[in-house]
Amino acid sequence: MKNLIKFLFQTSRLLVVVACILLVYSFVALEGRGKEDGETDGDDRKTNRRTTENEKEKKDRIPLQDLNFQFPETPRLVFMVIDAFRLSFLTSPESPMTFTKSSIANNSALLFDAYARMPTVTLPRITAYITGTLPSFGTILTNLATDEIKIDNWISRIHALKKRIHFFGDDTWIRLLPGKFKKYDGVTSFYVNDYTEVDQNVTRHLRKEFSGFRKWDVLILHYLGLDHIGHSLGGNSPKIPEKLKEMDEVIVRIHEFLRNSSSDSRENYLIVCGDHGMTAAGSHGGASPEETRVPVVMWKIGRQTNEKMVKNTEKPPKIEQIDVSATIFDLFGLEMPSESYGISLASWFRDENFEEENLKKQHEHFKNIIEEKHLSISDICDENCDYTDKFLQKSLKKWFKTVQEELIGTSTEMPNISMFISFALLLQVSATVLSANAWFFRTPQLNLSIFLVNIMCFASSLIEEEHEIWFYLGSTVVAIRAIRWLRNREQKELKPIIALAVLHRIAYGYMQSTRRRWSMDQSLLPESLFSEVFDRNVTDFNTFLKFDAILVMIGSFIYWWIYIKKNHSLIFLPMLSQYLRYMEFAPIGIFNISAQIHILIQLCVVPIGIITGTMLFGFLPLILAIVPVSQVLLALFTYRIGHLSAKLQFGDVENLIFCMASFFYFFCNDNFQFQGNSNSLSTLSLTSAYVGLLDYYPILVGAQLIVYTFAGPVLYMAGRTSFVSTKSPATSHWLQLHFSFRISALATSLICLYIFQNHLFVWSVYSPKVVYDIAHVIVFGVISAF
Repeated sequence: MKNLIKFLFQTSRLLVVVACILLVYSFVALEGRGKEDGETDGDDRKTNRRTTENEKEKKDRIPLQDLNFQFPETPRLVFMVIDAFRLSFLTSPESPMTFTKSSIANNSALLFDAYARMPTVTLPRITAYITGTLPSFGTILTNLATDEIKIDNWISRIHALKKRIHFFGDDTWIRLLPGKFKKYDGVTSFYVNDYTEVDQNVTRHLRKEFSGFRKWDVLILHYLGLDHIGHSLGGNSPKIPEKLKEMDEVIVRIHEFLRNSSSDSRENYLIVCGDHGMTAAGSHGGASPEETRVPVVMWKIGRQTNEKMVKNTEKPPKIEQIDVSATIFDLFGLEMPSESYGISLASWFRDENFEEENLKKQHEHFKNIIEEKHLSISDICDENCDYTDKFLQKSLKKWFKTVQEELIGTSTEMPNISMFISFALLLQVSATVLSANAWFFRTPQLNLSIFLVNIMCFASSLIEEEHEIWFYLGSTVVAIRAIRWLRNREQKELKPIIALAVLHRIAYGYMQSTRRRWSMDQSLLPESLFSEVFDRNVTDFNTFLKFDAILVMIGSFIYWWIYIKKNHSLIFLPMLSQYLRYMEFAPIGIFNISAQIHILIQLCVVPIGIITGTMLFGFLPLILAIVPVSQVLLALFTYRIGHLSAKLQFGDVENLIFCMASFFYFFCNDNFQFQGNSNSLSTLSLTSAYVGLLDYYPILVGAQLIVYTFAGPVLYMAGRTSFVSTKSPATSHWLQLHFSFRISALATSLICLYIFQNHLFVWSVYSPKVVYDIAHVIVFGVISAF
């Protein structure tokens, strides 16, 4: 029987791998649909309308005189992207971007409030800016492995017109558009510890580009320093105002050059925008306003330099990022691609004649898309539209927004076949593992608890606030053990229960500032009750301990040294690395002491820990080395919670394994939330992924990111397995059950994603939940295999 269970479990793990591969394909397939131009009627309906290379080249080479709308000469454009440039960085009264703000105030520039749709990471947002299409959630899976873009875009069109395009900045552009730039210099976007040279390497090219010897038509700049500051130092770092001032000075240089070189008949345009925003923690990837609201600022600099643009409204107009692409197509007199859903903004700074022509082009463009996609949207104007009518102009602009919202809502569809196959495999695996333990079906109360935890996925608010659910379940388990102690008066369990309850509560509040609803903002407190600044200075444990990090390190080191009675190198070297990093010891020549210690930990200490202990215990030094200094104490608490929970004894022998597995399941998820994690991608911390690295190494960065993200469950399991009891079942038994619970959670998430595929929060809530559940299944599948 034992061999049968082992065989079934190994087979089940293989099926889980197949299911996860199909799920990854499902998300990438969503991305692929966004890359197709659409489908046609008749026999061609089964084939996509993506043009061949020859057809696309022919299309791209349409001369300007053959287009309905043309300019005497194409304008000169500077397109500047500031990574992680959220709207409040510009609109805040404390913003140091004085030139940009003054340009907006005196109507020399236009400010728009652009909406960055999920996922708020660089690759899909760049794609939206240059193509006018909506990359789906699947692009987050390919964000680290950028491939050539196949969608029609304004850069390829301008390049086909033999115009010169220069690019400097994030090398993602170079991989997206190979061969399109006459001159380029890329910088890596993933080494977040560098926020100085990465921008200096872009700015140093401006002197030559503006010297007059270099001729170009489009100059694209992508600055990464602001994003890197957020990832490495946090969203409220004092380095951020310095970086914003630096960016404002770059804008001044560009503006001065365009103004001084505008003596010819060409129109000059400067567009400054952000690809995504930044949270207070410095991350991004979620759907909060701080991550999705970015500024788009446009200057028109031509022969009449004193001419004012259309007056800015009290609040910046809200647009979609894809509208920028449509605007650039319009400015260069290019016909918008059929797959573009953007609305041109060119009418904001052109005269009435141009506005009428723009409305006509936009109207015809959306009419063709509606007809092609068979949307149930009626046209508000017949073929004899009078585009000079003011009332019709306002009505058309409203109609454009309606069409755009409908197109965005129907832009992607779920690949149902692969999702159904994955769901069936996951159910089969879960049923196989559970059926091998017949007593599972004789514990209806515990079965119900797992079922209730899974069905919370059907409420988007519960997914967003899942950490509250796990805290409640963890507290409930501790309370039940306390009630049992009151009945039986088992003295040996009293101290573990009290210590577990105290540590559980402290760990819950440790990273509270990373929660979406727990920003610890002073403005949330009523001034009438908290009038003094000192009374309103609220914070969480993690932020408080940052000011006394050296005491935290000393205290934690002493405790770990006493508690870990053997292999003291497992503790000494990580704490030494933390100390050197905290004291900001400068490298001696090319020899970075902290980095060398980190390499020693990776190559020697971790293998020693695995050999002398367990795999989980072996990762302890790496976790202690990469967590922020203020979280070393949290790592200690998490480990102790696992150790204390192992000391609690369960009653019925028949239900022993399942009780332990359920307890383990609740506390593993609880400790995952203790690290500040949630179902939002913005809680992923890239800071710890780069600890000890002097350059960007994808495998090492990915490994450290996974280790840090799942540090809570790993430390809990390491602490739990450190206490061995003769009355407890083998660790493999409840690990296998925990694995099956995670599979059932993933299956439930898939059901929710399918049911709510047209929900408003499908990409901001349900899709990230599925991604996190896939990660949980993979990680715990690997752990349970050893």
